[in-house]
Amino acid sequence: MPLEEKEVEYFFASDASAVIEHTNRVIYLEDDDVAAVRDGTLSIHRLKKSLDDPHAREITTLKMEIQQIMKGNYDYFMQKEIFEQPDSVVNTMRGRVRFDGNAIVLGGIKDYIPEIKRCRRLMLIGCGTSYHSAVATRQLLEELTELPVMVELASDFLDRNTPIFRDDVCFFISQSGETADTLMALRYCKQRGALIVGITNTVGSSICRESHCGVHINAGPEIGVASTKAYTSQFISLVMFALVMSEDRLSLQQRRLEILQALSKLADQIRDVLQLDSKVKELAKDLYQHKSLLIMGRGYNFATCLEGALKVK
Repeated sequence: MPLEEKEVEYFFASDASAVIEHTNRVIYLEDDDVAAVRDGTLSIHRLKKSLDDPHAREITTLKMEIQQIMKGNYDYFMQKEIFEQPDSVVNTMRGRVRFDGNAIVLGGIKDYIPEIKRCRRLMLIGCGTSYHSAVATRQLLEELTELPVMVELASDFLDRNTPIFRDDVCFFISQSGETADTLMALRYCKQRGALIVGITNTVGSSICRESHCGVHINAGPEIGVASTKAYTSQFISLVMFALVMSEDRLSLQQRRLEILQALSKLADQIRDVLQLDSKVKELAKDLYQHKSLLIMGRGYNFATCLEGALKVK
């Protein structure tokens, strides 16, 4: 059949996962793009086409499978994603962590590591669960990078007009890569000359495209509004970054080895925790009618308290 006689369908969505049931070919629109379909023909008008970006919008082929966005045998997407964590943490480390040689390779940022090592400070910026993953890893990052680490809530960060310097390195953490406050904070820092590192779960997202470099957490599609597996994968991605930064520090080699050995056991330990599902459900039945719940912890467990409180709310 000639191309001009074939039926063509166009789908418009805010997220690529919404159309994977119909097609795996997508075009990501940028700010100030206008897309129009008329008589079966798609036209994209770029209102602010820059001289250094003369190319047309490209068609991207998604590697996502429809099974990844179905609930399967689970009652809720959130439940499904909780039980996917033994696999998602392995996928985050796949091809990056070599346990036999105690080596870490993060291809998305490896060319920028020398520049990052010379920076004034590391800034971790996010919202909600992504912010908590930054809080959770701050102590380890300070220990292994020996750099000052600041953790910022994206909305507060913008309200304060925070001073940003050209030798700052700013990490922007977002599962979707489209979180509005985080994206605005990214542009604020980029305008001031900081190096921008994106930590996202969505290839082709705005934060991915506007970062200088980054790490894709490879957690798989997360449909549930309450983030679960993305949190653990964000945590692991930042831990891997800390391990890369400390690979040439002789005084830290024993500590690095301990962390790598712990990462190798992580998937099995998560499976052990998930086997407590029925006991956790019974505990929840005892607690859910109470008027308040106080979650306490310190050190590495402080971020777990914040994230646990967010989920309980």
